[in-house]
Amino acid sequence: MLTSHFSRADWWIAAFVAGTAAAVAFRALVFEKKNRWKAVLPPLVAGLGIALGSAARGIEGNTPLQLYTAAMLALALMRVIFAGYIRRLMEQARSGQPVQPPKAWQTMVFVLTLMAIMLGIAVTL
Repeated sequence: MLTSHFSRADWWIAAFVAGTAAAVAFRALVFEKKNRWKAVLPPLVAGLGIALGSAARGIEGNTPLQLYTAAMLALALMRVIFAGYIRRLMEQARSGQPVQPPKAWQTMVFVLTLMAIMLGIAVTL
């Protein structure tokens, strides 16, 4: 494990960096510039959800920070991996053309990629 030596402070830093990376990734998906601030909402809501869920289950230590870091890194990586596809969809939407919903095979590729990334991150954390 690459992070076995991480202290609690190190995990907080990693979670902050991962949340920031996810917010930057989400920011690119917001059409209007005045609404770009909303890109920070998914990382904040995810952090709140993991914190509350962990507290309700009595989970302590670094586990919630590890979960949050893994989830946010996975989402940020997904944005990078599917950048071309997302760019085409954004161009269609901006030009007023109808955006086609993803086909079943595209959804399957997306989910399998997300699972592979999460597994890879979990193994290395």
